[in-house]
Amino acid sequence: MKRTALYICLAVTSAMFLQCKDYLDVTNPGQSDNEFVMSSPEEAAKTLSWAYGEYRTNVAAGGNYNWQDPLGSDAEYMSEYPTGNNVIARLQPEASAVNNAATQYNSLNIILARASRIAEIIQDMGVLETNENNEWKQLYGEAKTMWALCGWELVRHFGDVPFGYENTYVQDYELKSRFAIMDTLIAELRSVEGMMYKVGEGGVTAERLNRSYANALIGEIALHAGGWQTIRTDVPDLYRNVQFDYKGTDDGTCIYARRKDYLDYIRIAEQYLNVAVNTHNGTARLITNDSRAANNPFQVHWQEINSRRVSPESLYEVACAPGFGGEHPYSQGRPGSNNGAVSVLNTFAAIRIVPSFFYSSYENGDKRRDVSMVVTGSDAATGRETLMPMGAGTRIGGGGPAINKWDQNRGDNPLIPNNHFRNSGMNYTVMRMADAMLMLAEAKAILGSDNGGAVNLVNQIRARAFGHTNNNIPALSGEALLNAVYEERRLELLGEGDVRWDMIRSGKFNERAIKVRQEMENMMAGLTSNGYYTFPNGRTISNYIWTKHVQLNPGSSAAEVTQESTNPNDPVSFPGWRGIYNWNAAVHASVAAKNLAIKGLYNYIDPNGAEAAALEADGYVRTEWAIKMLQGTNPAMYRAAILDGIVGRENMAPRYYHPMPLTVIDQSKGKVKNGYGLPNN
Repeated sequence: MKRTALYICLAVTSAMFLQCKDYLDVTNPGQSDNEFVMSSPEEAAKTLSWAYGEYRTNVAAGGNYNWQDPLGSDAEYMSEYPTGNNVIARLQPEASAVNNAATQYNSLNIILARASRIAEIIQDMGVLETNENNEWKQLYGEAKTMWALCGWELVRHFGDVPFGYENTYVQDYELKSRFAIMDTLIAELRSVEGMMYKVGEGGVTAERLNRSYANALIGEIALHAGGWQTIRTDVPDLYRNVQFDYKGTDDGTCIYARRKDYLDYIRIAEQYLNVAVNTHNGTARLITNDSRAANNPFQVHWQEINSRRVSPESLYEVACAPGFGGEHPYSQGRPGSNNGAVSVLNTFAAIRIVPSFFYSSYENGDKRRDVSMVVTGSDAATGRETLMPMGAGTRIGGGGPAINKWDQNRGDNPLIPNNHFRNSGMNYTVMRMADAMLMLAEAKAILGSDNGGAVNLVNQIRARAFGHTNNNIPALSGEALLNAVYEERRLELLGEGDVRWDMIRSGKFNERAIKVRQEMENMMAGLTSNGYYTFPNGRTISNYIWTKHVQLNPGSSAAEVTQESTNPNDPVSFPGWRGIYNWNAAVHASVAAKNLAIKGLYNYIDPNGAEAAALEADGYVRTEWAIKMLQGTNPAMYRAAILDGIVGRENMAPRYYHPMPLTVIDQSKGKVKNGYGLPNN
C-alpha cells in the first residue's frame, strides 16, 4: 500500500508531501545539510524565520478576519450582505464550504512540522546541556513555542484534529481529542519556557516568541481547556476518560460541555498568567502614561502599531514591514474607499460594531470608546472625512460604526514608504499585557481564592481607561465578579478577536447571543415607532443626524486628524480620534472643508423642530442615520449577521468550528469526518 507523507495538511500540491527535513536540506542555489543550516544560532534563526514568515503570510494574514473571530459576538458583526464570508461567525456551519479554511489548516500543519524538526535538530546537537540561558536555548524554545502556537490554533478553530504525525510516514491516521492535544501543548511549553529570554532580554523583542509570551500562552490554553466548549458526541470514545458537565441538550452531533476537573486547569492558568504579568514580563507592561496633550494611555498602544513600531504593551506581535504583511487596516480597520487617488485608503473594514453595543456599552469618560469605535471613514476621492451610513455595505458605503484601532490616517507618518492597503506593515498584536491581565483576573474569579486580586487587575485596566479611580468596580465575588471581568474584556479588547472566545469559554454564549438580538429588536421597534430609541444609559440613537463639512484651520484647505475630545458640544472633534490625514492628492486641492461636524449622534433632534431648522440654516444637512436600518433588506441583514445560528438552537451548543479540508477527510479511510453540521464533501 502506498504510504502518505503527512504534515497533517494532506495538501493537494506535491510540494507539501515532503518531510520537514527536506525544507531544511534545500537552500538556494545548492543543497546543504542540517549541519550547515544549524552551524550557528544566526543560521538557525534564518531557518526558523521561514516559519515566522509562513505564519504571517498564511495564518495571521487578514488578522482574525479569516478566522471570523471578530465577526460574530454580542459586540461585533459583519455588514457585508449577502455573503458567505461570515457563516461560521453567524454559527451557520451548514453554509460553510468544506475548504473554507484549508489555507490556514495546511499552513499551520506545515509550520508545526518545520518547527518540530528544527527543535529536534537543536536538541540532538547537545547545545542545550548548560545551566545558562543562551541563544541556542532561546531558539529551541522559540521552535517549540511556534509548534505549540500552531497546535493551539488548530484546536481552537477546528476542534479535535489529527495530531502528532509530523515528520513521519503514516498509512493511517485518526482524530485526536482536543483535551489530549492541549495537555501535550501545555506540557511541552512548561518544559521549555525556562530556557527562553523574556521580552527585552538577550536582544529578544516582542517580535520573537519569548518566555513572557510562552507563559501567557500556557495560561491561555489552560483557561480554554478548563472552560466551556462545544464537544463532539458523534465519535465514540473520542475523549477517553475525560468526564464532563453539560449545558443544554445534545443535538446528536455535539453538546456544550466543561470537563469536571476544570479547576485543575484554571489553577495552571492562574499560575502561568501570573508569572507572565508579574514576574517574567520582562520589559512588557501595561501602558499607563501618555506624555502627549491627548493624555490617553490606552491609545498609545494603537499609536505605536499604526506608526509601525513594536508596542511596549505587547507580549508577542507578528512582525510585518511596509509592503510585507500587515492587513489589519484593510480587513478590520477604519473604513475607506477604493479610489486610486490614495490607494492605501482602500480599506474594506469587515468588522462593524453592533449598533446597540455602540450606544449602550462604554460609560461616559471611558477613553477607550472613541479609540475603539468610529462612525466616519476616509473618502480617497475627495480627501474628506465622511459618515458611514447604517445598513448593509462595506468600506465607507455602509455598515455604520466600525473598528478604529487600525487607521491608515493615524500613524506618526502616514506617508511611510512602501505602504500598501493590504501590506501596511502594521504588526499583528497576538497578545498584549491588558489581555493577559484580564485572563488572570478571570482565572482568579473562577477559583474564588483571590477575589481581591481579580478586582485589582480589573481596576488597573479601568484606571487607565478613565484616567482616575472613580470608576473602579467595588469588591465583588462569584458570578458578579466573573461577569465584571468578561464585560471589561469586551470593552478593552473590542475588535481584537477575543470577545467571541470569552462568550464561548464562559458557558454563557447562548444567553449573551439571545440578549443582544433582543436588544437590537427593541431598538429597531423604538426607531420605527418614535424615530429614536433611548438606552438605559441615556444615550439616544435617532433616525436622523445632522452633518456638515468644515475647515478646522481657517484660510487653509488642509485636513486634520483629530485626537481626544471630551467636549460633546464640539461637533467636529467629538467623538474623538477621527478626522482625516492631509494626503495632498492632486484631486483634493480643489476640495475645501475636509473634516466632518456631527450633531445628534447621541441625542435626539426633532427633524421638525427649531434646533433642526437652526442647524440647517447654518449649513448642516439632515442625514439618514438609524432610519437606514429599517429600509429594504437591512432588517434582514441585521437579523442574519448578528448570530442568527442561535435561532432554533437556544438550548443547544453553539457551533463555531471551521471544517477540516476535504483532503484530510478523503485520505483518512473513513476515520476522520467533520462534525457540528459542517460539510464533508
